[in-house]
Amino acid sequence: MSPFIRTGDVLTIEPLLGRRPALGEIVALASEGRLIVHRLVGWDRGRALLRGDVATEADPVASPDDLLGRVTRVERGGRRVRLGLGFERLAIAWLSRVGLLRALARLRERLRF
Repeated sequence: MSPFIRTGDVLTIEPLLGRRPALGEIVALASEGRLIVHRLVGWDRGRALLRGDVATEADPVASPDDLLGRVTRVERGGRRVRLGLGFERLAIAWLSRVGLLRALARLRERLRF
């Protein structure tokens, strides 16, 4: 989920309690014994389209029943990270879905000195 969630970040995940997650929210699900945390980038016939922000392709679609919860807080080094969970999540979801977020992340890395 880089660049918004990084290795070592502490996540708070709240259960959905029957609520359908909103586009752009970061959700958690269990798959093959692993916890996966990816962004909801769309819906396809009632199934969730999930994708890591800079992943090359989307995950297999998931049933809403498979979703464990949504990420409501990210902490890095004891400080709260806000970017990626607010209103901007809609733009991030769209950029991720069309593959532009990955290109932007690569460009950012190249421009770093």
